[in-house]
Amino acid sequence: MVTPVKARTGHLVIEGKKDFRVLARVYPEIHRRLLEANQPFTKELDPVLPEVLLDENLRDLKEGRKPSGFNRQEVAGLRLVFPIREDHKLEFYVSRSGRCSEVVSLTESISGVLHKAGLRHQVEYDRNFTFPVRSSISGGYQRESDILDEAR
Repeated sequence: MVTPVKARTGHLVIEGKKDFRVLARVYPEIHRRLLEANQPFTKELDPVLPEVLLDENLRDLKEGRKPSGFNRQEVAGLRLVFPIREDHKLEFYVSRSGRCSEVVSLTESISGVLHKAGLRHQVEYDRNFTFPVRSSISGGYQRESDILDEAR
């Protein structure tokens, strides 16, 4: 696959059936890179918040639970999301509201961290989602790809 210049989402799918625990040793570096990539987009935050989020996510990963990721950002900021997949594959993705080069560069940077740690994975960009997510508007379920299409 050719790496795009800009993307809205950058997905990292760990190969094989893995437990969230495999990410515990690399998550601090992923978190640090996400914070660095978000610096231009953030207002002054409580200086303790990034450390609290890191601790919460690490605790979840070490217990084998899905972490909350990094979703508390400005509209222009980058997010790190851990979706629940029906096929139980371990995935997380970087996203931003619009297509941008920052999503691609952060995704590639995180891919390098995973590769260095020996975690085989696939990288995909702007992939259509195939799992349902809860829609806060209708109260029912709607595919995230439908939500993204409505936003376009």
